[in-house]
Amino acid sequence: VFNAGETIEPLVNNIIDELSEEYSLEIILVNDHSDDNSEEKCINIFHKNPKFIKFYSLAKNVGEHNAVMAGLNNMEGDYVVIMDDDFQNPVTEVAKLINYAKESNLDVIYTFYSKKHHSFLRNLGSKFNDSVATIMLRKPKNLYLSSFKILNKFISQEIIKYDLPFSYLDGLILRTTQNIGAIQVEHRPRTHGKSGYTFKKLVSLWLNMF
Repeated sequence: VFNAGETIEPLVNNIIDELSEEYSLEIILVNDHSDDNSEEKCINIFHKNPKFIKFYSLAKNVGEHNAVMAGLNNMEGDYVVIMDDDFQNPVTEVAKLINYAKESNLDVIYTFYSKKHHSFLRNLGSKFNDSVATIMLRKPKNLYLSSFKILNKFISQEIIKYDLPFSYLDGLILRTTQNIGAIQVEHRPRTHGKSGYTFKKLVSLWLNMF
C-alpha cells in the first residue's frame, strides 16, 4: 500500500465481497510509509474486518519489492496473490489465478494483458526490466514479469529465506523455480492518482541486486 488513501478501502471491500464465500481469505496490507492517509485508512479497514485483515506499517519507505517481502513473511495460506492497490487488476481476476494455480500445479503464475493501460514510462521500464532479466536471470523471453501474480506456499517460504536489504522479487522467483506459467487477465486504467513508479527506482533496484 502506497499513497492509496482513495482506493484501498473500496478495493478491500471488493475483495471480501467477491471472494470471501468461496475462499478462506487472508488479506495482508503493508503500508510502505505512505505520504497520505493510507495508514489511517488501513487501520480502519482492520478494525472493521479483523477476521480477514492483517496490517503492517513500515517505519520508512522501502520500495515495492521489500514491502511485498514483509507481506510474504506473514502469510499463512497455501497461495498468495500479489496485487497493486490501484484497481488496474480487477478483483474478479483473482479467482481466475487461484483456480489456475490449483489446476496446473505450477509454483508461480504471472499474468499478461491483451491491452496494457500503463504510462509510457512504465512500459519503457518494463521493456528494460525484461531485457535485463532475460540476460542476467535467464528469464524465458516470452514471460512477462507482471506485478499481479500468484505464488504457492513452498515458493513463498523459499523466497523469504533471502535476508539481504535489497529484494528483487522476480529475481528471487526465477532463481528458485522454473515451474512457472502465465495467464491472460484484464487490465484497466487507473481510477485515482498517479503511479509511484519511476525508471530511476527500477535501475537502482538492479544496481543493488548486482
